[in-house]
Amino acid sequence: MSSVATESSEGLPRRFLNAFLLLSLQREETSYGYELCETVKSLGLAVDLAAVYRTLRIMQQRDLVTSQWVASATGPDRRLYSLTGSGSIAAQNALVELTAARDGLIAALEHFQAQQDSPV
Repeated sequence: MSSVATESSEGLPRRFLNAFLLLSLQREETSYGYELCETVKSLGLAVDLAAVYRTLRIMQQRDLVTSQWVASATGPDRRLYSLTGSGSIAAQNALVELTAARDGLIAALEHFQAQQDSPV
């Protein structure tokens, strides 16, 4: 079985990263990249911090998120991310797409399970 570059051998496919970041920002309103990475990992996506920051940078170029530097008393300044109006619309679209993916997976699993359960 060959692996696809956009998928990880563990956890969910990386193509869900954009959706998870958008929905996380929609729920939290603002968040730091590290916190977003931890949230995405907790949802079952095997992803590293560099991929999260790379994706956030692309999302910012596409006007889906905005960021601002926030001073830290204990370390370096950090970027705080939030959704733009376009990002809020993209988050709603991501929810629809994830729901469709879930429904498709359930239907496929039920189909194959029914085939396994039926007598030969």
